[in-house]
Amino acid sequence: MNEQQLKQLITDLAALDFVHAKIKLDDFELELERPDTTSQFTQQKQTRGDVIVVKSPMIGIFHVNEAPLQVGQRVETGMTVGQIESMKLFNEVTSPASGIVERVLCEDGQTVEYDQPLIEIREGA
Repeated sequence: MNEQQLKQLITDLAALDFVHAKIKLDDFELELERPDTTSQFTQQKQTRGDVIVVKSPMIGIFHVNEAPLQVGQRVETGMTVGQIESMKLFNEVTSPASGIVERVLCEDGQTVEYDQPLIEIREGA
């Protein structure tokens, strides 16, 4: 399998809904795993009292939206607060609740791990 074919395979796989895939082609073998996004809401949200910790749903590079997210900024449920870039695809990170940004735990362009805390939101503030 050449580089172009591998890139096309990755692009094609990114469009599919899977948690685990194993591909064997002649002498080429590829095994992929990614988080189950069917429960993404619970993966992204961890409550600590009335503070909600928004976590990364995947490994990638964290990008803040056009305007930098600021401490004290009001966010609404479902509002996009950033994006995770993974394999040239951008996946939105949304606020699971309305409230005030208490802490931004990652910088724009920072590499993040799956389940890594990104933002703390004081719910209902």
